[in-house]
Amino acid sequence: MTTRHSRLPKRVAIVGGGISGIACLWGLRDSDYEVHLYEAEDRLGGHANSVPFHGNGTVRDVDTGFVILNEESYPHFGAFIKAHGVDTIATDMSFSVSDSDGFRQWGSASFWGFVGCFSNLFRPWFWRLVFDIVRFNYFATDIVHEKPKCGKSDELESIGEYLTRQQYSPQFKRYYLIPMVAAPWCLDPEEAARTFPAETLIRFMSRHRLLDTLTHKLQWRSFGNGSKTYIDAFVRGLQKEHHLHLGITVQRITRNPDSRVSIITGTGVEESFDHVVLAVHAEIALQMLGDEVSAEEDDVLGAFETSRTVCVLHSDETVLPKRPSARVSWNCILRSPHSCRDDFHSVTRPPRMTSDGSGFSVTYDMNRLQAIPSPGEEGSPGRVLVTMNPMTAPCQARSWHLYHHPKITSKSVQALKRLHLLKSGGNVSFAGAWMGYGFHEDGFVAGLQVAKEIIGGDRDPLADARTTEEEWRPTWILYLVRGIVRVVQGLIAWRENGIALVGRAGSLK
Repeated sequence: MTTRHSRLPKRVAIVGGGISGIACLWGLRDSDYEVHLYEAEDRLGGHANSVPFHGNGTVRDVDTGFVILNEESYPHFGAFIKAHGVDTIATDMSFSVSDSDGFRQWGSASFWGFVGCFSNLFRPWFWRLVFDIVRFNYFATDIVHEKPKCGKSDELESIGEYLTRQQYSPQFKRYYLIPMVAAPWCLDPEEAARTFPAETLIRFMSRHRLLDTLTHKLQWRSFGNGSKTYIDAFVRGLQKEHHLHLGITVQRITRNPDSRVSIITGTGVEESFDHVVLAVHAEIALQMLGDEVSAEEDDVLGAFETSRTVCVLHSDETVLPKRPSARVSWNCILRSPHSCRDDFHSVTRPPRMTSDGSGFSVTYDMNRLQAIPSPGEEGSPGRVLVTMNPMTAPCQARSWHLYHHPKITSKSVQALKRLHLLKSGGNVSFAGAWMGYGFHEDGFVAGLQVAKEIIGGDRDPLADARTTEEEWRPTWILYLVRGIVRVVQGLIAWRENGIALVGRAGSLK
């Protein structure tokens, strides 16, 4: 005999309204589950946070967290926004690195933007930088075929250790590769060099065609009217069995003897569900589990950390590079080695707006990234900039925002191999961008995978999106370039060793 309870639809709770929670809810759209999504903030989206920018009688929604994507690297998220009829626009993904005092500056928007000044063409310092860029692009993937190298305490070799072992120049580390790691992952450069596993980074760069920039250019895209357009479209398409609970904090969850799971909110309300998905950062999931965390969950979840990043929406152009040709879409500013720390005034922030960054900031030119008319153009709201972890307080600040981003460390990379242990939790699942590289696509795939598991499927949503680690190049060109680079590398080593020997001989006189 069928009881009334067995005929009721199963209830699923999703805790977290970021990209993983959204993906999980969307993945359950064709099921007969009653789904409740809880989000502590009063909005959905997480890093997809568009803020109104008013100026000159116009208003534009400006992204302050998640800004760009491309179709090659974001196949599942791209399919999701297309399914919701959300359009994106082509954008300029140029990059620059500058010392805070303007001593060294380069930008990728043009040849002369990279060279900086004519005299650099006659400086060995500059050509060593160029050589190391070419060398890294052609030889970095060799690490995939090496025996894994661990440093102290069996930690994976960091990118800083790798660059030192391979004798890359200081200028390549400081002004090129390390900022390219620190900027997208919201890390302090010193921390990035010390903790980011080299092989993981190089695999990521190869898979996302970042080692192929001379022969292949990714088409980056953004949301012209802000990423809230996809959030709004998603909410409009919600099914009646799907319920949003915004501004509701979930304090903890408890596993009940009847195989159900209860969530307890900040106001003390308790709700019971057949399945709970913790679509939050790993450390928050641990807090919610409390004393009920299993040994496997504690081991895996405890390996993941997050960084705190402050972003400020403003119009202050003084935070941009001093040289106009170095002003591009992503502007990385390094604390100059010639500057005293006291030269930088402490940044006055709203309460709780503290970040982990210190000697590094990134300013995003939103006029370029979202195709917002620049000052002087028709319909322009003015200069629109977003600065991550500002070293000095920008003037004309409109709003401040705090984000948490997954850190990629030796512990987290090794813990990824043990994610399957989390499935032993039965009716409690986990999802988050921390299960991948920490980006929107990773969070979306993680949430979608949990939805598939709940409804009875175990197909890997990444199966159709795998790409080869290294793009094929004509063999004779590859060998020619590698041969030339090896010869030049030998000459550089001979020259530097000769100078060092002369210096030591002179010191003995």
